[in-house]
Amino acid sequence: MVISLRYAILICLVATTHVAASPSVKRQDETYQVTGSSAQELRQMIDRGGPVNSDDGKQYDGITKWSLTWDYQLKRRGKVWIVVSRSVLLDIKVVTPRWIDFQNAPGVLRTQWRIYRANLLRHEEGHVKIALRAAYAVDKYLGTYGASSSLEKLKSDIQKNTRGLLRQYRKIDRSYDQRTRHGASQGASLAKGS
Repeated sequence: MVISLRYAILICLVATTHVAASPSVKRQDETYQVTGSSAQELRQMIDRGGPVNSDDGKQYDGITKWSLTWDYQLKRRGKVWIVVSRSVLLDIKVVTPRWIDFQNAPGVLRTQWRIYRANLLRHEEGHVKIALRAAYAVDKYLGTYGASSSLEKLKSDIQKNTRGLLRQYRKIDRSYDQRTRHGASQGASLAKGS
C-alpha cells in the first residue's frame, strides 16, 4: 500500500510539472498605408491595398494570420511512455490600414476613421483570442495526455488529436468571420458614401 501511494504521488507530481508550461507567442502588427480626403477615397485605397486571405483569395480591410506548431519529447517510465516535455509556438500577424494623411482631414472624417479603426482592431483581436485558445488547447492536451504502453500508439494519438484541435479552432475562426461578416456587424466598415 505504501509503495503504490508513493507511486501515485510521484505520478501526480510529474503530471503537474507538465501542466505549468505555456505556449510561446510571437506577434507581429503590420499596417498598409492609405491616403484620402474622403471616406470614398479611403475605401478605394483599402479596396486596392488591403490584405488577401490565402484561404479564400479575397481581399479584406484587415486580416489576422496565425500558425501553430508544436514539438514534444517522449520518455519511457517503467512500462509506459509519457510526454516529458513540450513546446507550442503560436505565430500571429495582424495587418490593418494606417491612414497617413489623417491630420489634414476634416474632423468628422477623422472621427469616422477612429471609430472604424477601433472596431476593425477589435474584430482582429477576436481572431487573436481564438488563436491563443487554440495554442493553449494544444499545450494543455500535450501536458495532460497521460501514458501509453505503446510508443507508436502514443505518437499516433498525439498527432491525430493535436491536428483535430487545430482543425476545430480553424473552424471556429472561420465561423467568427461568418458570424460577424468579417467585422461589419462589429462596426468595422467604412462605407463608400460616408
